[in-house]
Amino acid sequence: MYRPKLAQVVVVLLLLTVFSTATMIHLIWHRAAGENIDEIVASLDAQTAGSVRNDLSSTLSLVSSTAEIARSIFFQGAINADDEVKREFVFLSLLREQPAIAWIGFGFPDGRFFGSHATSDGQIEMVEIGAAAPGEPRPLRRDLYRPIPGDIFFQQRIKAGSVYVALGAPWYRLGKESERPVWTVTNVLPNGFEPSIVLSKRVETFGKFTGVVMVAVSLRRLSQALQALNSPAGSKAFVLDEQGRVLATSQPSDGVMAAHFSDFPASDAVAAAASAAVTTIRSDVFRVVTPSAALGPVFVSSSRLPFENWRLVTATPRSTFASGIDENIRRIAVVVLAIAALAAATAVLFANLLFARPLARLAAQLQGVERFSLASVRHHPTFLAELNDFSRALKRMSVGLSAFARYMPLDVVRPLVEGSIEPKPGGELCDLTVMFADLPGFTALTEKLGPGVEPYLTRFLTIAVAAVHAEGGTVDKFIGDAIMAIWNAPGRQPDHAARACRAAVAIRAAMHNEQPVSAENDAVRVRIGINSGMALIGNIGSAERLSYTAIGDTVNLASRLVGVAKERGVEIALSDATLLELGPKSRTRPLGLAAVRGRAAPVGVHTIDGSEVVSRGGSYGNGDSYSGDACMHAAQAFSR
Repeated sequence: MYRPKLAQVVVVLLLLTVFSTATMIHLIWHRAAGENIDEIVASLDAQTAGSVRNDLSSTLSLVSSTAEIARSIFFQGAINADDEVKREFVFLSLLREQPAIAWIGFGFPDGRFFGSHATSDGQIEMVEIGAAAPGEPRPLRRDLYRPIPGDIFFQQRIKAGSVYVALGAPWYRLGKESERPVWTVTNVLPNGFEPSIVLSKRVETFGKFTGVVMVAVSLRRLSQALQALNSPAGSKAFVLDEQGRVLATSQPSDGVMAAHFSDFPASDAVAAAASAAVTTIRSDVFRVVTPSAALGPVFVSSSRLPFENWRLVTATPRSTFASGIDENIRRIAVVVLAIAALAAATAVLFANLLFARPLARLAAQLQGVERFSLASVRHHPTFLAELNDFSRALKRMSVGLSAFARYMPLDVVRPLVEGSIEPKPGGELCDLTVMFADLPGFTALTEKLGPGVEPYLTRFLTIAVAAVHAEGGTVDKFIGDAIMAIWNAPGRQPDHAARACRAAVAIRAAMHNEQPVSAENDAVRVRIGINSGMALIGNIGSAERLSYTAIGDTVNLASRLVGVAKERGVEIALSDATLLELGPKSRTRPLGLAAVRGRAAPVGVHTIDGSEVVSRGGSYGNGDSYSGDACMHAAQAFSR
């Protein structure tokens, strides 16, 4: 079987350290950068959505107020809808004061239409479509005006025919049938194809229906608002209606306004990423990262707009923000590789000089100790203090083994050195503190609940085990609803009695914070007996089965004190021996003498009323041995 050399292990560990450190730093930095990018994109998306929402809200509010002004003028009879001169003046004035509005018009019940229109080239036209016989074109009059400072200048009048019928337009039909303002999205207006948002209102004069007022805002205006946003380079924003149609975009592909995401060219990777996110996620509000073969990860977000279930979709490639970060990551990778190569060469050199050669000599000498060839073991000074001390200790050990071998045969010494001695039953007498704790009323509760008693028992034992472990004790065994714990074994604890009492107080306090197992046991939640003294501790059992436990009179008395606690109506009972270990400052209360089964003489019993227990001596807190060890081997204890 191949076994690596120390120098090789050191090199591998060093390389692993370098690479793991670099990887951890890279991951932390990459994650922090990703979170920062995500926060930046989220902030920009929120700003974009807020700007579009505010612009749309203000525009729609303006449209609504303009339509109400026109409706009120006709409703109050201030101007007759057939008064050509006055209606032209009113419509023209309203249109000039509201640059965001594209159309202000009026549809008559007989199919006629009149409106003022702001064209895309900055001109204004007055459009009038007259009545006609069925199947014949309607007469069209267009008066073109050019705005000048403070006024408009008439340019020309165009007369022709028109197939536009206001009566069939959605804005007219819905506005006529509704008593409230109606919003519609239409593609065709009297001047031709012009996708717009239209608000229409029914007009009645002296209780008689006289027509429908319409005010329209071109969707091109919304696209211009998106284009005016301070969006990152390479990102795009789209406004979608409830059916998923693209109404506006911040950057039309090839100068063409697409009606659906499927209409965008395949080369538009940003639109493709937005389309994939919208198609996959059915919710109107989301933020996701969509993979793109051309752009990499693309942040796509969707938010609602305050009109007809419209929503704003933004798509921002991660490379817009992360290109510099990715370049630095590649540079770091190159630097890490260079550092790793230098570290490997340095590690090989120093590992051979400082570790491999000295340890090889020590290994050869240890093999001599294993064979008891002690004459060949000598001290070899080394640069490292630990290996130098190891060499000295090995030399001293060889001297001690040489002396030890003079008193015992080598056939016995070698198995001891090789560690081939099997565990056997045996123990030692030790000064212990033993605690027994059980659950009052458990027998009656078992008869009442049957298997349903398990949660109460589990909770009690869990509390007891936690308290014992918190004070450095050892849980010896569970006896039905009782628990046995010991202190000062196997590790030495000078304040073992105080630890046991603190654990008992903790169990009592925790049980009083729990629901009682029954109404009869509300006042007494636990019964605990504590005793201190000598006991046999060690591997007790047969050659086939061993158990590390404590046995003796000290253990028996601790168990009997649980019954004494019940007789005296207390929850904790401890013996005089434990009180002696605690010292005079302990907060205990005497209960007098108690007759204990199996003992001829009564036993002094005490209880703990306070929540603190003071130890007679200091506590190491780590279970290490201390001077004045109270343990002695059983063979010595029973020898005469």
